[in-house]
Amino acid sequence: MKLQFLCANHRSQLENNVTKAIQFWQSEFDTGQFYLDPMLWHDAVPHLGCAFETAEILLSNKMIESEVACQWFSQSSILLASTFNNLRYSSEAEEINWMAINRLEKELAQNGYKNQWIKSYLQEQYLNLDKLLTSTEGSSQSPAKLEALGLIHWVVVNQP
Repeated sequence: MKLQFLCANHRSQLENNVTKAIQFWQSEFDTGQFYLDPMLWHDAVPHLGCAFETAEILLSNKMIESEVACQWFSQSSILLASTFNNLRYSSEAEEINWMAINRLEKELAQNGYKNQWIKSYLQEQYLNLDKLLTSTEGSSQSPAKLEALGLIHWVVVNQP
């Protein structure tokens, strides 16, 4: 109960203070990368998770320019998913990728289909997801499902 209050309070602080949110994202992202270099994946996860959540707050609340927020969100999600995959938590890695894809597609729909930069971040997410799915032994995704996934993405990204 107390932890839930602390998390809600921390989120509220970030939602109400753009400077603090930006600084927190940068600090957590950099710390996560610091732990990735020597392959200390367990140590990197909490920091990259915080960066991912903070980037989502920045994006959802329109606290900074949308292109920058999408870039930070995309970078954070790819690093977090890759780290989960390195820890052999493939379902968590896949879930992070899907969360990012869904959020970026929502952003694409809201900003119109002319924003090439959103499409490039989506493409990165789909490539990362494809890499995760094809590298995971016993993945539940068949080649037919992967092909359908690619077609859906192609239609969404290439709409006028």
